[in-house]
Amino acid sequence: MTFPGFYDDVEEVSPSRRAELAALPFDPQDWLDRSHTRSILGEEDYTVFEQLWERPALEVIALAAGDPIGVKRAAVPSMAAADLSIRTVAGQKVQDVADQVRRWAETTISDGYTYRLSLDTETAQEFYRTPNNPVLESLSKAMAKGFRTEAVRRMGNAGGGPADLLSSTLKVPVVFFGTGLVEDNWHDSDESVRVDVLKAGAATLAFLWEELGRHDPERP
Repeated sequence: MTFPGFYDDVEEVSPSRRAELAALPFDPQDWLDRSHTRSILGEEDYTVFEQLWERPALEVIALAAGDPIGVKRAAVPSMAAADLSIRTVAGQKVQDVADQVRRWAETTISDGYTYRLSLDTETAQEFYRTPNNPVLESLSKAMAKGFRTEAVRRMGNAGGGPADLLSSTLKVPVVFFGTGLVEDNWHDSDESVRVDVLKAGAATLAFLWEELGRHDPERP
């Protein structure tokens, strides 16, 4: 659907970031098979990884009206409900997007209907990108050891975790490394994790402490 103003503040993907994502291996058919999807759609001129980690998203994740199960009845439902999931990216602010949702509802929903809009702005988290710093280099070295590989590349995080809150409160950068695969069905009822990947992640964390110690300003 068209959502006025949603892209107004979105920062364009930088050439260096695009190069980082382009360096990641990607096979369209492999992606479709592992993600249990039929086609790859989305914004033109943006790769799948750019859409996942650098572009915003507004998704309808639940929609209910009438009798979704059971005996069908020839009755127009008196009420309906929908849940939206919004992912913000660099340039966007949670409160600004919330205001956009309010304005859209006010100007789009007819006066012939009543509605109730609930926005979880108190629990929503601002977009966060780990700044370039020595910690990232430490993490790369730790992952190379933990996962026993020479090629460590930078992905992205499309979640809404409290990284910005942690970073601003503690005055330190927050870094991520993942132990999940596409086929793990994140957030679904059958979410899982591969044990070997989880163990490699645990090893990475152990090696990370060792690497971080090398950047202690008190040490020669």
